[in-house]
Amino acid sequence: MLSYPFYGQDISLYKQYNGRYDFLFIGNTLNTIENNNIDGYPDPPCIILSNSSASLYLNPDDIIENAYLYWAGSGTGDFEVQLNNQEIVAERTFSMYNSFGFPFFSAFANITTFIQSTGNGNYTFSNLDLSDIISDYCPLEEILVVGLLWLFTKTKLYL
Repeated sequence: MLSYPFYGQDISLYKQYNGRYDFLFIGNTLNTIENNNIDGYPDPPCIILSNSSASLYLNPDDIIENAYLYWAGSGTGDFEVQLNNQEIVAERTFSMYNSFGFPFFSAFANITTFIQSTGNGNYTFSNLDLSDIISDYCPLEEILVVGLLWLFTKTKLYL
């Protein structure tokens, strides 16, 4: 039997929504392929993309209450990224270390006004630059680079 240490953080409620709300996620990874090394197969390339896109399609009756951008990666952190070439600076940051002592980070920004004014369409996440440290994470199969948009909506029909 194997035993693994688990690491956790205290969590607390950030915001509570009462009523008829819905939520959705859009996002993507900057990894080019899954980064696990399988015995007997060549190691995957140690490459990450410079940007990645996802499309947002809300119904005309949907009202965006809040929109948050989360991003995460290997390393100590890159806390200034871009969404559709708009500079986004982290309002909250989080960090942890894996069992080998390698750091990982995540970040959060409230981008409600930006999403409300932009609306439906293609969103391109970019400028998360981890290229200097990625090669350190390749042997561990722990390259993490991701951006995620999280929206809370309310439909006009229920107002």
